[in-house]
Amino acid sequence: MPYGRRRVRASLYSQGVDASLTHPSIHVSDASYGPGMDPSEMETAPVDTSVEGVTWRPLTPPDAPGGELAFIDGAQQVEAWLTITAGDDPEAVPGAAFAVAAGAVLAGDGRPAVIEGLSVKRFILTVGDRLLELPSSGGYSWEPRTGAAQEATGIARRVGQFRQEMELELAERLAAPDRLVVLDGRLSFLRDAGGPVVGAIKSHHRMYLPFDEARAVIALGVGQRTPLFAIGEDRLSWYQRLPGAGCAGWAGILRGEVARSAGLAEARRLADRATAELPRFAGRPHRDPRAPQNLSPIAGLEAQMRRRMGDRRLALRAVRRASLAARIDAAPPALVAVAEVDAVAA
Repeated sequence: MPYGRRRVRASLYSQGVDASLTHPSIHVSDASYGPGMDPSEMETAPVDTSVEGVTWRPLTPPDAPGGELAFIDGAQQVEAWLTITAGDDPEAVPGAAFAVAAGAVLAGDGRPAVIEGLSVKRFILTVGDRLLELPSSGGYSWEPRTGAAQEATGIARRVGQFRQEMELELAERLAAPDRLVVLDGRLSFLRDAGGPVVGAIKSHHRMYLPFDEARAVIALGVGQRTPLFAIGEDRLSWYQRLPGAGCAGWAGILRGEVARSAGLAEARRLADRATAELPRFAGRPHRDPRAPQNLSPIAGLEAQMRRRMGDRRLALRAVRRASLAARIDAAPPALVAVAEVDAVAA
């Protein structure tokens, strides 16, 4: 037999086997943003897949009526760890200096996208109820706050709460009956909004659906969604697929959610509108390692928030200067040890 010509035996090549049965679908994501699926996630809220009352299969919504969208996101930056000694008290008080930001991108309705309501705040946070005050320094100023828990993640969780509160205040301010507000992340802390608000969750830390219903997720095409399902008593959710990562498996899958208090009919309308409109705002893989789930307006907003928060090293230098005149509980100056933040850990 001439070199380079070989006879292939009858096998999978000649049996017409579906390639999807032999080749797995793999969605590859940047490890610096955490795992795509985390088996340690232990949310225990019950899930009800019967709320919409339709067969579990991909649903194609009607064309969206159009209108303005507001994409809202926040950012946080721990800039210094603090170890505070008050007077002759030998027990040290942990704390942190940090910045939080929130902003919105208004887009759609045939107009250029614009950034709205971007703001940055800086805080000094202490564990327990000891209030630490730092004077302004080098153009930086900090609002003192207390109440971080004693546990190892207490400060980190409290910093995240400050960011979420800024995001939700902005969402409630921008909400309007004819504007769809898309909040990056879950709606865990949403209160009353004057218009439609949906959460866009790009990371899947828990498999919410049973096996049969989950098959509808991997069957989704771009611009399709699953039926609604309830998570606990306060949220209705769905999965939809975005373009740019193929149409197999969990590639390009975004989870949306709305407040269950909106009612089933409104939740269905919002899910249909989000499914129809969000694909045109999908992230681009050559620009963002979290694409397509990290929507393009959100990615642009993140860059602006990082710029507004500024260089962490300059903020650290300002904290060190200000700590020389620190006061705790309005008492004479306290001794504050300032430590640099590991950029990865923060």
